[in-house]
Amino acid sequence: MKTKYFLSIVLILMAIGTIHAQSSQSSWKTVDGISIPVPPKEHPRLYLRSGNIPDVKARMSDPALAKVWNELQAMRQDWKPEDIPVKKDFRYYFNQKGVTVRAELDALDYLVSKNKKKARGAIVAMLDTLENAKFPEHGGDIARGVGLLMISGSMVYDWCYDQLTAKEKQRFITSFVNLAKQLECGYPPKKQGSLAGHSSEWMIMRDMLSTGIAIYDEFPEMYELAAGRFFKEHLPARNFFYPSHNYHQGTSYFNVRFTNDLFPLWIFDRMGFPNIYHTSQQFVMYDVLYRRRPDGQVLYSGDENPTRRRDKTYSLPAMLASSYYKDEYINSEFELKPDVEAHCKIFEFLWRDTKLGVRKPDDLPLSRYSGTPFGWMIARTGWGDESVIAEMKVNEYVFNNHQHHDGGAFQIYYRGPLAIDTGTYQGTSGGYNSPHNKNYFKRTIAHNSLLIFDPEEKFPSMGYGGGDKTPFVENEGGQRLPGKEWGECSTLNDLLNTNFKVGQVLAQGFGPDQQTPDYTYLKGDITEAYSVKVKEVKRSFVFLNLKDKAIPAAMIVFDKVVSANPDFKKFWLLHSMEEPAIEGNQTTIKRTKDGDSGMLVNTTLLPDLANADIVSVGGPGKEFWAFGKNYPNIPAADDENQRGSWRIEISPKQPAAEDYYLNVIQITDNTQKTLHNVLRLDGDKTTGVQVSDRVVVFSKNAMPLESPFTVSVKGTGSFKFLITDLRPGNWQVWKDGKLFKPTVYVRSDDGALSFEGEAGEYKFLR
Repeated sequence: MKTKYFLSIVLILMAIGTIHAQSSQSSWKTVDGISIPVPPKEHPRLYLRSGNIPDVKARMSDPALAKVWNELQAMRQDWKPEDIPVKKDFRYYFNQKGVTVRAELDALDYLVSKNKKKARGAIVAMLDTLENAKFPEHGGDIARGVGLLMISGSMVYDWCYDQLTAKEKQRFITSFVNLAKQLECGYPPKKQGSLAGHSSEWMIMRDMLSTGIAIYDEFPEMYELAAGRFFKEHLPARNFFYPSHNYHQGTSYFNVRFTNDLFPLWIFDRMGFPNIYHTSQQFVMYDVLYRRRPDGQVLYSGDENPTRRRDKTYSLPAMLASSYYKDEYINSEFELKPDVEAHCKIFEFLWRDTKLGVRKPDDLPLSRYSGTPFGWMIARTGWGDESVIAEMKVNEYVFNNHQHHDGGAFQIYYRGPLAIDTGTYQGTSGGYNSPHNKNYFKRTIAHNSLLIFDPEEKFPSMGYGGGDKTPFVENEGGQRLPGKEWGECSTLNDLLNTNFKVGQVLAQGFGPDQQTPDYTYLKGDITEAYSVKVKEVKRSFVFLNLKDKAIPAAMIVFDKVVSANPDFKKFWLLHSMEEPAIEGNQTTIKRTKDGDSGMLVNTTLLPDLANADIVSVGGPGKEFWAFGKNYPNIPAADDENQRGSWRIEISPKQPAAEDYYLNVIQITDNTQKTLHNVLRLDGDKTTGVQVSDRVVVFSKNAMPLESPFTVSVKGTGSFKFLITDLRPGNWQVWKDGKLFKPTVYVRSDDGALSFEGEAGEYKFLR
């Protein structure tokens, strides 16, 4: 624990040191022990500076921004009476139409034209709106509407500053403080978390921070509170996980959460403090590029409503990230569907780099690893329509909130979704904290992972959201629920020093060619993800790019599961949209609808067929079955058709404390008649697989291999070998009694050795 806490302190100091070095020409101050930038004594300083005004004027006639500018002009208009029953209703401000947009644009016009009439109109309209807006005390999620009203007022305050009287400034400030008190984070902003949850979104990262900058000269308190919390909590947490080049809140909430991370980047930059984050922030959005499927969707993760008929796009974060970092790969994501939501179009107009080019990800490496605190891999066979895409997860930490308990899970897509995450975020069961959400969707049972069922195990309820105070949720045999009553992880200190650590990556790598790898390998220890019902759980993934048009890829999954009680039943899960066909030790899943034609064939090598109970679960009334009860959640939209309906469960028939699984998944088209033979290769210390021209070997007990050991391969032609679980150092390889590889160095990060050779007996010496 002390080591983890020390790491978090080091990261904070590194972050502060980096920021200070990059902003040496600007001033900083210490407030309550936290160093924060000092807003410059000039206006404008919110979202733009005086030096940006010529660029703003040019943008008004930039053809590339004509659509956005015209949309903003259209948003100036008031709603028709029938559009909204009460003009001051909070939905009016949430949707950003009418008076607030008109005031923003008039204030912007004043910066360019110095037309005092425009400034005066913006000031009067905005003050009237701020002072008369009414939000229901218990009217749903009002914080976003409140925040939007605050930033509209902040733009007018800052951009029309020299036209404000002292009395008007005070009226603005009084209104801002009154509005801030209605935010979920509270004022002072001490409520909720900074790592996940609503206080990691607009309230502090954009709304209160923006308002504080605007009114800083007259009322520094709001800025010091917002910036103080940001630099104390939000920034160090993100600088901890950004080097992994990924995010933790799933493919739906990534949009809003990462967007809000990018707002302080731009806000402080325009104020004179560039690059406040670790520069690895630039590559977080690459995860979207790797998840992108040929059908316009992405491999889903976390709380999401799976769909096929609507493209899944990330216009706003892609615009913010690509324009700041001048990244043409991310800009290609923006250009897929450049449609920024209404309340952020003003920022697209101000900040989008219209001269930035577009670069498709076609020349990026086909495999990508995201390290601590995640331990995730995505492997592809290409970037075109015929690509196989696979995701493999360990999960070193979980953050809760919109992240799922899916350590050890995998997904596969080829000509349609084949091995999938199941369930849906919103529907007839409700959304966040609904019975479906907390008893099935978020839980391990909804993912392609492992269950160990202790009939006496208790899982604590969330205890928050939706008023549900149920003390326990379904015992579905899955992974434990970290945090107090399964609450979201609030701070970096909580993440590192409480019970959110759930796994450890033991090995990872891909190659031998880093651009177009033959294999992608990930191994993790996910024992900590489960309760004391288990003593050891390890999973190894090997994704093979077979570079074969007929059968383009295969995935091998090897597991060691040791339960605390031999009577605790173990389940290996594979989820699908269609009913699986089971014949002997082979399970076939075919896509035949919606224009899809993919097929997955899983061969179970361990447990042995005589000891393997392979059954399908699902269909009408059992789509989301959890040990005796179904938790349906039917979405309102008719295009939500990827929720899943079926799974296979593989269990050893004979009770034992220690069990092993070895499954080989071949991925092909549903018209393919012949498959590669799959052979299990057993040695004294190893087990492995021979499939196509590939040989993959694991340690039989999942522990590091010591020398000597042998692997025997039969057949003809050349094979590509991957030997895993090796101790790092120099190894020799002998073939049929002759020295084959005199010295081969095995690295500590992957513990693997790859080479090509013909059939024979191979002996390995360290």
